[in-house]
Amino acid sequence: MTRKKASGVWPKAALEKIRKKYANHDFEICENRDVEDPLDIEKKMNDRFPFFDFLKSQDLSLYSRYYNNKLEFITHHLAHAHAAILMSPFDKCIIIVIDGAGSKIKQFEKNHPEKNFFPNHTNIHENTAEERSIYLFDNGQLQCVQKKWQTFKRSEKYPTHYFSEGLGTMYEKAAEYIFNSKRAAGKVMGLAPLSSEFLNIENSEKFLDDLDWSKSFQNKDKNSWEQSPNLNLYKKISLSVQKYFEKNILDQLKDLRIKYPEYNRIILTGGCALNCTTNIKILEQNIFDEVFVPPNPGDESIGLGTAYYKFTKTYNPSWRAWTHDIQNGFFGATESMPTDDIIFSVFQDFEITKPDCISKHCANLLADGKIIGWFQGRSEIGPRSLGHRSILARPDKIGVKDELNLNIKFRESFRPYGSSVLDSRAETYFHLPKNFKNPYMSFAVQVKAEYKTKLSEVTHVDNTSRMQTVIPHQNEKFYKLISDFGDLTGLFCVLNTSLNIMGEPIIETIQDACKFLDTVPVYGMAVEKYFIRKKL
Repeated sequence: MTRKKASGVWPKAALEKIRKKYANHDFEICENRDVEDPLDIEKKMNDRFPFFDFLKSQDLSLYSRYYNNKLEFITHHLAHAHAAILMSPFDKCIIIVIDGAGSKIKQFEKNHPEKNFFPNHTNIHENTAEERSIYLFDNGQLQCVQKKWQTFKRSEKYPTHYFSEGLGTMYEKAAEYIFNSKRAAGKVMGLAPLSSEFLNIENSEKFLDDLDWSKSFQNKDKNSWEQSPNLNLYKKISLSVQKYFEKNILDQLKDLRIKYPEYNRIILTGGCALNCTTNIKILEQNIFDEVFVPPNPGDESIGLGTAYYKFTKTYNPSWRAWTHDIQNGFFGATESMPTDDIIFSVFQDFEITKPDCISKHCANLLADGKIIGWFQGRSEIGPRSLGHRSILARPDKIGVKDELNLNIKFRESFRPYGSSVLDSRAETYFHLPKNFKNPYMSFAVQVKAEYKTKLSEVTHVDNTSRMQTVIPHQNEKFYKLISDFGDLTGLFCVLNTSLNIMGEPIIETIQDACKFLDTVPVYGMAVEKYFIRKKL
């Protein structure tokens, strides 16, 4: 709503929308923020300016526990787990939650359902928080069986930094060191294959404390980063962190498989589940028969998870699996789907055409080498472009990756792009493990040698591609587009990246799309059944 990616601001705009939409409804509210308690955050805000008076003046006091003691706080990993349950294709599975940090121990009530896993009093520290949580799930019933904690300690050498033994925290701090942003973990994963050197990490906290933080990247722009004298160091650190991350998770999952042999399927969630390089290794090593990653494993699932937790406790609904054939990640607001009148009103200064068939029209443009936007239906939930809000291009057009990075996405030159392929053709182009399901672009798979040229612009330096498999009834229009493109080119696969520029979230509304098309040099954009271009 603010068009600022992960801005962290108090969600005034979202809450105003909810207040107006449900003005005449009686509804319950629950909340979560990772690490910090929401009320503690609000009290700190009130110390700086009259925040609570502001809430009252805006008729938003219902959304703060300062005024509303019925507003329930749900702990972080429990929220992640419930979002996973809601989307689970499995009746019975293990759910593992790993992220940068969950809720602090002081946020847990004495009667919390996971109280058996609280650390003993000698280990409790003000900055002790969830590191990972293991749940058994069986036909609607969730049971926590393991919980690991981490404690954030101020570094004596670098007093502005807090380090912990957490796996996700190590990755976040590495992202902060290399890219000056703890939210750049995906960049660290992408950078890792560019190094042949790495350090053997035995203790993640010691590793972080031993780094020379005077060499960390201090700027924000990509040009400064690409010209840094420390690039080789950054590459080495990224590979070191990725290797430690993989070994830690793989060892944990092998132990779980032995300890709970009757559970042969697993759901990965929490921010660490976005590491598609590790995800494919879990499948390739046959630790579990099936691995599922929801489309929103990061903190974009927390609102959904808190709501579903409260819903299950209030209404005790019967649960049933959301099977693979009906999975979809298009949870965006229904009002984000524009009518014809709105399209013509918003794009009144643009050239609007209505082809006989939008998919065939766009397939021809892609075959001709054009880069286009694709805006269809409700927007994706989570960080991946899944075919409703996408920028598309030929995966074999030499130089298109560089063009996207330089002129459209404004990303670092090493950054790879994902691909979308018809599910029935995926095994033609990629080496796939058995029981492979990938509707949410959650795995980076090896490209077959004979297709490295055909898929050159979506193949990373380690010969992998973060790809998405597409089946008709999950995304009929997108499936038809790829199919039509394949009929023209013989290649049933397209380059697919999110419809946004760096620093902004994926486009949500038609107004966002108009602004994008007005400022970004794509050839044009498919908006529902219309194709729209800037007037020449």
